[in-house]
Amino acid sequence: MKVTIFTTFGDSDPAYSLNNVVVDQIKMFEGQSDYELEVLVKEGFKAEGTAYAAVTLKYLPHVHLSNEGKLPTDYENDVEKVYQVLKESLANTNVVITHDIIYQPAHLIHNVACRRLAAERPELRWLHWIHSATSPSVLCNQPAVKAIITQAFPNSLVCYPNSYERVRVSTNFKYEERDVKHVPHPIDIPKYLGFTELATEFTKKYGLIESDVNIIYPVRLDRGKQVEKVVAIAAGIKRQGRSVRCVIVDFHSTGGDKLVYRDLIKAKAVSLDLSDLEVIFTSDYSEETKYRCPREFVRDLFLISNVFILPSVSETYSLVAQEAAICGNLLVLNFDFPPMRSIYGDMPYYYKFSSNMDALTGMDGETTTRHTNDEVYYNQCANGILFEIENNRVIAVKDMLRKTRNSQYVFRKHLEPLLHASEQIGRKIQ
Repeated sequence: MKVTIFTTFGDSDPAYSLNNVVVDQIKMFEGQSDYELEVLVKEGFKAEGTAYAAVTLKYLPHVHLSNEGKLPTDYENDVEKVYQVLKESLANTNVVITHDIIYQPAHLIHNVACRRLAAERPELRWLHWIHSATSPSVLCNQPAVKAIITQAFPNSLVCYPNSYERVRVSTNFKYEERDVKHVPHPIDIPKYLGFTELATEFTKKYGLIESDVNIIYPVRLDRGKQVEKVVAIAAGIKRQGRSVRCVIVDFHSTGGDKLVYRDLIKAKAVSLDLSDLEVIFTSDYSEETKYRCPREFVRDLFLISNVFILPSVSETYSLVAQEAAICGNLLVLNFDFPPMRSIYGDMPYYYKFSSNMDALTGMDGETTTRHTNDEVYYNQCANGILFEIENNRVIAVKDMLRKTRNSQYVFRKHLEPLLHASEQIGRKIQ
């Protein structure tokens, strides 16, 4: 299927929000072998260094524009110029995605030219993105043009970024309500957050964008770090029906007991029905991450994780806990190691994981907590964590957007069905 995105952009100004919407649409098609994508822009458009450089561009002629809807008496000449370019540029296109062509007064020429082509090619489908629900009944000084552009566009659907205004949009643009479709704006999360290439590829491979719960634990594999307890909580989260990714960033763990401990953790994960997609060691990912991971890589993972669990029996401060919190993660710390409260206060969640300090005196010794049933205890921890991240308004909204506004989700859930459903709208809307 060949798809053409129709813009009237003269440049790729990233400060223009509509440009960013189109850039994110372009990125939705990256790697989609079933689709061929082209983009229409104005003559003189510079694509170098932008997402536009990755697609075939076709160029529109410069014509009269007026935000007041005023057209010159010879506007038909401009309509003809645009029509001829569209006729050639869209000759093999199946679906056209336009942006504000049927809404903005400045696009009257393009609007009329598109309708002329649509009348001649009923098999060509149009998906019109509009970015305001306001009626397009502009003060046009050409009655013939106004009569055309205030009618529903033939062989088309309207796409709007919120579902609430569908009735308003259908009324103002003369469509049936069923022909106004909700398509939220996607966001290329790794790109927007400035991920390194390494983090982008890692995130994609292990599905961290889509997962319900992401736990990142940067740790040298000393047994006092109690990594197996993080894994046990991850298993508890899975038992509650949520998808989980537990990433162990195991730096400087290349020999001796650290290797033995890694194998024990992996065996523990298997015994808890966690796969190697759910418990991930960065040392297994690539040569670049085998011995250490760049700090920027860890930061990027923290930016899309939502829980940081630190069951370590002893910490002087824990920089990684601070970094995880700065990136918006829920902190889950060790109740049995009291210094954590002096550092991070009472806002984190605290669970009892034992420690190498006498929690009653604050002196040398140890505090040992045993549970009658480990699985029950870690299920309780998991439920407390899930309650917080699913009811905390900041974390819950962030997670919802991460999972349902990322480029691939919006493409598969919202846009791709319309590309094919449009095959069923080969009718002129009266």
